[in-house]
Amino acid sequence: MFRFITLILLGLSLSGMPPAIGAPTVSANAEAALKASLESVGRTVGPHLLRDQDGKPVDIASFRGKPLVISMVYTACDHTCPVTTQTVAKAVEVARKSLGRDGFHVVTIGFDTVRDTPEALRMYAKQHDIGLDGWTFLAGDAATMEALAANLGFTWFVTSRGFDHIAQTTVVDADGVIYRQVYGENFDIPLLVEPLKDLLLGRVSAALDSVEAIGNRIRYFCTVYDPRSDAYRFDYGIILSIAFGFLAVLTIIVWTFRLWRESRSASGS
Repeated sequence: MFRFITLILLGLSLSGMPPAIGAPTVSANAEAALKASLESVGRTVGPHLLRDQDGKPVDIASFRGKPLVISMVYTACDHTCPVTTQTVAKAVEVARKSLGRDGFHVVTIGFDTVRDTPEALRMYAKQHDIGLDGWTFLAGDAATMEALAANLGFTWFVTSRGFDHIAQTTVVDADGVIYRQVYGENFDIPLLVEPLKDLLLGRVSAALDSVEAIGNRIRYFCTVYDPRSDAYRFDYGIILSIAFGFLAVLTIIVWTFRLWRESRSASGS
């Protein structure tokens, strides 16, 4: 299926390395899907009117003000989409523990406009044990979904089994601009948490014009991923290393100054 070939192409594209001899030939569909996805980065997500799991109208633009994670699925999928949803859920929980529970929004959008009704999405959330606090499930009509997918750089095709689609999770900044695309249904947690960390703790903005901004920058550098626990933690060792380094430099300056004064005293006597 082309979503897996897309991931192979992605790896080759990001590494800048030519395909190995005997590597699979990437289909034109996969190549076009990846190109459309990558070209969406930096694009503003416009207004698209959808319905949430309770049938209430929700404009995707209403989530501005905080970063937004967007996952596109179809609820009848029995392979890729459930894995993607569980992976996103795990990464979201890790991000909330380390970055704050209210720092960003999450939406899952059902792109199968025939079957992915608000009721089907509500059931999908329940099946996957997804709490709806800060996580919204959205459905839409065919025209809206086509426009939204084009906006997000998301591609899918109808097949005899249902759909083939690019396995893509989109990170949008607080202004509604697409910041990062995360690929794969079983991606590594930092691939989603790191861009959220960038947006929430200030790596994107260089301004250190407040105590909060300075505190966030310290949190940014000291919040690190621990592969052993598959979670993020605050590394006090980084602060201690900086403090010891500063103390060492200060000691060198003091000793240099003392030697300079002693040499001046000796030359003057």
